[in-house]
Amino acid sequence: MRYFILTLAALLVLGSCSDDPTARPVGYMRIALPMSDSAVDLAPKHCGFSAAYNSKAVWRYKDTTNCFIDLLYPSIMSTVQLTYKPVEDNLEALVIDAQKLAYKHTVKASGMRERFFSYPDKNVYGMYYEISGASATTTQFYATDSAQHFLRGVLYHYSAPNPDSLAPVTNFMREEIQTLISTIHWNE
Repeated sequence: MRYFILTLAALLVLGSCSDDPTARPVGYMRIALPMSDSAVDLAPKHCGFSAAYNSKAVWRYKDTTNCFIDLLYPSIMSTVQLTYKPVEDNLEALVIDAQKLAYKHTVKASGMRERFFSYPDKNVYGMYYEISGASATTTQFYATDSAQHFLRGVLYHYSAPNPDSLAPVTNFMREEIQTLISTIHWNE
């Protein structure tokens, strides 16, 4: 009887082996968010603003004449593109342009949330947009003092727009943008 059970077990083990492939879910690498214990002041020359940003990020001018700045987060392949423009009787046109550029991404998006923000003590007012779905950008904003200064920001991830796998990065970057917005100071 003992040999019978051992033979049966051996046949079951040998019969269960096969070379058929087994489907496995796609794996994603762990994302190491660039956490910082300090903020650095972003005070670009030729621009009318300053703000705080994560010390792990790097900023560079794209165009020094027009004050186009990229705030790079290389470890998570994300960039906040900032555009500063002085207001010269064109505030309405600047706001309409910023709104058009934000709504341009709703074609691929599954939704958009707008929030007005205001920091009266700093004379900073504006609109913040969260775009959900497979859009090229997930977050945009504009800030102004309504008289002299206008700043627009757009978040881009340099990877395929997969909202599920980018969720931790998107949430982290939205917090970074909120910090940047809340620390804006206009240079006189």
